[in-house]
Amino acid sequence: MLNNLIEIMTKNESIFAKKEDGTNVNYYIFPEFEIHLNSVPANTSQGWHTHQSIEEILVITDGQIRVETIADGKKSHKDCQKGDVIRMNSSLHRILNLQNIEATFTVFRFVPQGMDNREIIKNDKKEYSDSEVATILNKE
Repeated sequence: MLNNLIEIMTKNESIFAKKEDGTNVNYYIFPEFEIHLNSVPANTSQGWHTHQSIEEILVITDGQIRVETIADGKKSHKDCQKGDVIRMNSSLHRILNLQNIEATFTVFRFVPQGMDNREIIKNDKKEYSDSEVATILNKE
């Protein structure tokens, strides 16, 4: 259940890790989801992996990465640019930065519940007029 207070986790509060391949990761871990900020050095390949239970979504924030996957005994790849969103699903995959500059992306990870929540997500925003906000402020 959501509370009515905003939460801000600063970079200093995140969990920092430097992976063997040189990737820098800041982990922001919450009870029901995780966000991490990744900086992948130039000319770096991350290891192959899958996820059994979690959903992993990447948003490229700077540079370019290649996502390699293996499915049906075949390896394929897709080059992704700043602004692209990648949903990994349960694929066998890895990330490569084949460029001569660092690439950055944000990862969102959570455990899906198997429900279609699109209508809730689309219609969840409740807007307030300035007078309604003034009324709320006067009650406090």
